[in-house]
Amino acid sequence: MTMHKERFRRPRQSEVGARLRPVFDDFHLLRMEGSYEYPRHQHTNYEVILIERGPYRCELNGTELTLVDGQTLIIKPGDLHQDHLSDGQRHHVLHFRLLDPESGRPGMALFRPGIPAGEQVCRGHYAGETWFLAELRREAEAGGAYAGAVQDSLMEALFWRLVRGLDPKVLSQEMRQLPAAAARREEIADVMARFLAKNPTVAELSGALGVSPRHLTNQCVKLFGQPPARLLLQLKVRRAEELLRYRTQRVREVSDALGFANPYHFSRAFRRLRGCAPSQWSRSQARHGVS
Repeated sequence: MTMHKERFRRPRQSEVGARLRPVFDDFHLLRMEGSYEYPRHQHTNYEVILIERGPYRCELNGTELTLVDGQTLIIKPGDLHQDHLSDGQRHHVLHFRLLDPESGRPGMALFRPGIPAGEQVCRGHYAGETWFLAELRREAEAGGAYAGAVQDSLMEALFWRLVRGLDPKVLSQEMRQLPAAAARREEIADVMARFLAKNPTVAELSGALGVSPRHLTNQCVKLFGQPPARLLLQLKVRRAEELLRYRTQRVREVSDALGFANPYHFSRAFRRLRGCAPSQWSRSQARHGVS
């Protein structure tokens, strides 16, 4: 027998996600037979307009815009908008909110104040992204368990692809800082990964990063929501899962490999973070055929 297995990992293991959550509200597909002037209105949430068959014309904050097939416009809360709809055009309209994932309240703004309306048009061709909209529709029509969660996941993936198409200069300061924060999270996690087999002090970790212990603690709390010791323990347990799942190592072997004082200490830490002992977790993976 020959088995070919390819594994594709998360590019940045440490990245816990930006502190921003796009939440899907609704969308519709608009097909025009004839022409119509949609009344001027003010938006309360974000709206994505993806053109399938153009041209699409509108007035946004007093500026006339024309979009062609595959282009996408993001309208922000507070914008004044009027559609000039014409015969034969076809486009998707999607509404979403940006929330802070921890508080559930409105999150950071996508755009900086006062940008020209034309800068809200994403650069690139997005005809292929109608796949996301088809899947959103499928979940809406099926209405099965976790449909809302699936829709929010689709919305999040589409949102970040669209954000990549915006000029960074038009993004809010908080949005522009997200890539730097992600890079710093990765840098901290990379250093901690070198200490997974040990039990370093905060001073040793901060020394490897070239910062003070206080600065490292503040950064860990800001970027990961937890202090360095807790973060290191979380990374150890994540590594333990990989060793138990993919290398089928025994609990004692994993405990030794990750620098725990003894298997009892390892099991207690694993249980605290995962809700069960490592041996129980390993058996459950085997029962469900996870490999």
